[in-house]
Amino acid sequence: MSYELVSYIYEPVNTLLEVPTGIRRARKELIGKARGRVIELGVGTGLNLPLYPKGTEVVGVDISEKMLEKARKKKSNAKVKLLKADARSLPFPDKSFDTAVSTFFLCVVPEKERILSEIRRVLKPGGLLLAMECSLPKNPIFRAFLSGLSALTSRLTGTDFRVDVGNLLREKGFEVLEERNLVNGAAKALVAKPSSKP
Repeated sequence: MSYELVSYIYEPVNTLLEVPTGIRRARKELIGKARGRVIELGVGTGLNLPLYPKGTEVVGVDISEKMLEKARKKKSNAKVKLLKADARSLPFPDKSFDTAVSTFFLCVVPEKERILSEIRRVLKPGGLLLAMECSLPKNPIFRAFLSGLSALTSRLTGTDFRVDVGNLLREKGFEVLEERNLVNGAAKALVAKPSSKP
């Protein structure tokens, strides 16, 4: 996937999709729960940066320099540092962050299990993962359409709308504290923490 090309259309497309569906409001509510030192995976063009509460310290990582260039222009109440890095191998010590954030990132990348393992590693005990991800909707027609689309996109880009991120988190060592359906189930907002069980 060419993230350089995507960087030009990412925000207009997101605004078009998120504002009328209520996702933008849900995004603001979710990011408002961030506390302390925060790592945002796939920070992209910095869509979340203006939403962070004052007093948070945000480290945003992305593999696309073009995306990060756009993110650097965003204003934020948080102290922000942006870094080119791969979420599959984060350049931070264990137990470095109070909060991890993933918005429409886990559902579009391959090697989700490896990324979740890294999130568990860098979160402090009691730290939270705030996630907003794609999900299969309840509408059977839309569900069938996205299932067919995912058969193609999962091979090309890693994007897979068939993945139930809530169940994936539970399977990979997280306790899901909150799980909210958005847009008739086409997206989910989740709050989770690493389980005390290994």
